[in-house]
Amino acid sequence: MKIGLFGGTFDPPHIGHVALSEGCAAALGLDRVLWMPTAVPPHKIKSDMADAAHRLAMCEAIAASHPLITVSDWEIRQGGASFTVDTLTHLTAEHPHDEWYLLTGADMFRTLGTWRRFPDIAKMAVLCGIARDDSSSDDLMPVAASLASAGGGHAVVLPVEAPTVSSTAIRDAIAGGGEWRSLVPPEVAAYIDKHHLYTGDTSVPSADEQYTEILRRRLSPYRFEHSLAVAEEAKRLALLWGADPQKAYTAGLLHDILKDASREEQQQIARTFDVTFDAVEQGAPKLWHARLAPVFLENILGVTDPEILGAVRYHTTAKAGMSLLETLIFLADFTAAGRSYPDVDVMRRLVDTSLDEALRYSLTYTVNDLTAKGADVHPDTAAALAEVNRKGDLPHGK
Repeated sequence: MKIGLFGGTFDPPHIGHVALSEGCAAALGLDRVLWMPTAVPPHKIKSDMADAAHRLAMCEAIAASHPLITVSDWEIRQGGASFTVDTLTHLTAEHPHDEWYLLTGADMFRTLGTWRRFPDIAKMAVLCGIARDDSSSDDLMPVAASLASAGGGHAVVLPVEAPTVSSTAIRDAIAGGGEWRSLVPPEVAAYIDKHHLYTGDTSVPSADEQYTEILRRRLSPYRFEHSLAVAEEAKRLALLWGADPQKAYTAGLLHDILKDASREEQQQIARTFDVTFDAVEQGAPKLWHARLAPVFLENILGVTDPEILGAVRYHTTAKAGMSLLETLIFLADFTAAGRSYPDVDVMRRLVDTSLDEALRYSLTYTVNDLTAKGADVHPDTAAALAEVNRKGDLPHGK
């Protein structure tokens, strides 16, 4: 099959999106056009933006009455920003015998050569720039030639007639009581009315609320509940020991965001962000989620706080010289509600009375457990235990 990939926020999807899909399909002989609504990093969500679930539902409502159009929630399920190379890698792996066409507007087409791993994109899909008029088409022809040369693939310009419609203008019209219904398909208008979207309510879910919904989609029920429990325990310990409770909650919430990711997805993340596993990590895939989570959080979800990223990074292995927040997340993972290993009651008493002793006990437990199983102890874990044994008391002990 020949499939066009059409990405965007679709906030809301409108008649222009439909017309562009139909026009591109006619020009290229596509069997279908796959709409891929993007997830958006929480720090970039605007007050008038519809939740991802609403945007997805509106796209699916259109697809139900347009056989040419299908919808994927893959990028939404990943959470946060998305890279086209990762989306195409996923799609081509799932549909290896299909031909893919990346459909982009004129402005995006001009920037394609700067996108992450552009040569890989060019190998996986035909690059298609949509021109709305003859002058735009003439301007894009040299761009297509340059992209084809640089990427080693194919690039084409598609003259497509479609109404000029702006999602921003639609949202503004709804909020201001203007005319907008003629700009969206009837099923979208009905959905907007039913759910009272874009009516001027400026309340936006907090970042942690948005992270929670991302985790709900990415994790198993058990792992999701564990993440909530670690967040609550981390916040409790932060209040007890003088750390920032908000940062502790966020780090605890996000610490296992990649725990249920497949090995293939984790390897893809490592390739995308040039992460190299050390010798112990190469033989212990259970450690990958902690190694990869910080780059995923920073580049995909837009989490830039170095304290949070560091706490997530070392929640599994620990390390010498841990900060207070790093220590609390490491310990909260041991003592959160739902943990049931043999020494959990000992650990829960220690974290409330002495962080030094709790850290010493937990690291000793970890090393002994790994040794009994014949598994390698990560150098960071060994260094953390050596440090706590050598110093006796850590500077953040109460």
